[in-house]
Amino acid sequence: MKSKNTFFVIFFTRKSRSNPVELSIYVRITVNGKRSEISLKRSVLFKDWDCHKSRAKGSSSKIKTLNLYLDEVFGKLLNCHKELLIEDAIVSSDSIKSRYLGEDKTSKTLRDLISYHHDKMGAVLKPEP
Repeated sequence: MKSKNTFFVIFFTRKSRSNPVELSIYVRITVNGKRSEISLKRSVLFKDWDCHKSRAKGSSSKIKTLNLYLDEVFGKLLNCHKELLIEDAIVSSDSIKSRYLGEDKTSKTLRDLISYHHDKMGAVLKPEP
């Protein structure tokens, strides 16, 4: 039986606490109704944001650069989703978020580190007499 998975990426804004004229930009990842949000650490003036297109409006170089950045983030999130599908990993909004942020790499155990050390340094170190 096939299950239908949904995957959405949208950009949205929230009022900035430090500057009431600016909006902070966030991205929301939704998979099967479960959401995760990431702050993009970017801001835009209230008058320059088009909420229907989820992009900045205007033709200044700052606006064009911001829209290019949003397109890059969207593309990277799509790649993270695709990688998880290829790996047959669990695809959730949190797993896509951690893959995008680089937090999904497994950590090494102490035993792994010791065996790595012995492999790399075995020829360099001399045994005790």
